[in-house]
Formats: sequence, structure tokens, C-alpha cells
Amino acid sequence: MAFQRGHALVPSVVRVVQLTGAQDLKNLEATGELNLTDLLVTASDAIFDRLVADGLTPGALANPEVYERAVAFQFLGILAAQGYLDGQETAQSVAERQFELSDRYYEQVRPRVRGGDAPRTATEAMPEVMNVTPTPLLGGRP
Repeated sequence: MAFQRGHALVPSVVRVVQLTGAQDLKNLEATGELNLTDLLVTASDAIFDRLVADGLTPGALANPEVYERAVAFQFLGILAAQGYLDGQETAQSVAERQFELSDRYYEQVRPRVRGGDAPRTATEAMPEVMNVTPTPLLGGRP
């Protein structure tokens, strides 16, 4: 599946728990004031926007799932910034820590773009093959 704006890269809160180890996230929806599926879309859009800002085309990524962990921690950062994650620390410090983790995972998998005319990925350019002899390679007519 292509990475698209407006669609959650991480498909469910269960997957967020698998990626981050966070617990009791489903209890946040019990009050009815919070829809975690919509928040997953918001977190995915934040990482999508970072990729675009870095000059990449998220829809063209061959393996967008490498960004799942960055999206999951972005999701937790948004929850923490709004004060939904309980803890002994302030909501601000919890949010900062979650966003730092999101940044760390984003940077670990972010494609590195080289300067110049060199291809950025192995599949971006194919080598050009030239026949160095004046006659065609397999005995055809010139």
C-alpha cells in the first residue's frame, strides 16, 4: 500500500502498542471524546509532511512501513501533549520525550539524499550499455 496523506500508516492502536509498548490506549476512547483512529491519521500526516519537507515523495516509497515506529511515537506525542497519557511527569515533558523518539526513528530510516547527479536510490537510474564495436552485437545488420 502506498503512503498517502489522509490515511493512517499504522493501521490500528493494537499495532501502536506492538511498536511502542504503550498500554491502556483503548481506555482513552471509552469516554467518547477521543477517536484514536482519527488521531492515527493525524500522526501519519505529520510524518508524511516531514517526508515532503525533506524533498521526498511519500507515495513513491517502496517500503513505507519502515516509518511505522516514527508514526506510532508521533501518535503518543500528540496524546501526551493533550494530557491524555498519565504519568508522574508533566504532560509537556512526556510529549517532548515521545516526539524525540519519533524524530529518532524517523532519522534512522529516512533515505539519505546525495548531492550532484548521482541517483538517490539503487532503482532510480539504470546503467547505460553501449556497443563498442561498429557492428551489432548479435550479428544483425548495421
